[in-house]
Amino acid sequence: MPENDCLSALRLATKQLHEQLDARLPLGKAEASLEDYRQHTLALSAWLTALQPHLAALEPMAPGFGFAAPARLQTLHTDWLDTHAGPAPDDADFGSASGCTQRMAAHAFSAAGAPGHGAVCWGLAYVVEGSQLGGQFLYRRLAPRLAPHPLRYLQGTGADTHLRWKAFTRLLNTNVQSSFDIQAACAGARAGFDSLQQQLQGQGVLA
Repeated sequence: MPENDCLSALRLATKQLHEQLDARLPLGKAEASLEDYRQHTLALSAWLTALQPHLAALEPMAPGFGFAAPARLQTLHTDWLDTHAGPAPDDADFGSASGCTQRMAAHAFSAAGAPGHGAVCWGLAYVVEGSQLGGQFLYRRLAPRLAPHPLRYLQGTGADTHLRWKAFTRLLNTNVQSSFDIQAACAGARAGFDSLQQQLQGQGVLA
């Protein structure tokens, strides 16, 4: 791969982690249920809440892109509420930051040191932005099965999701070019995948 091709390096560094997560994710199974989606929204909200400060740190490098995207958390919350048939649940059950995600991100930052801080953030953002593409794949499979639930979060930004991904990858390769930064970004991406898997497992979503 070209020396400054961060995207290719991230794909290679996380290939096995990505495949493991996809193979174990209940929403990827033919028998996926609305309860599976409810647990999925809880786990993702905790994971994203923990990552928000690190995603927000990238926004000065690309004004207007909206890395932290607070609307994502709101959409997860709305979807979670819509999985309950009875009275609205207690919001105290939703939205707390994932401790394992905070610890694993902190470890990646510590290993990279201050010079690699921004690159680690790019690696974390790679996992978050890539999950939007995966969500659309799940949406196409699950929408008929779980109707009438709209599965808003899995829709991402609709037809613009792929355009957003292309814009992100351009920003990624522009901002992460040195060998040191690419290694730091790979550490961030691995922390993103590992922490998501641990959060899902800790919540009982993964076996």
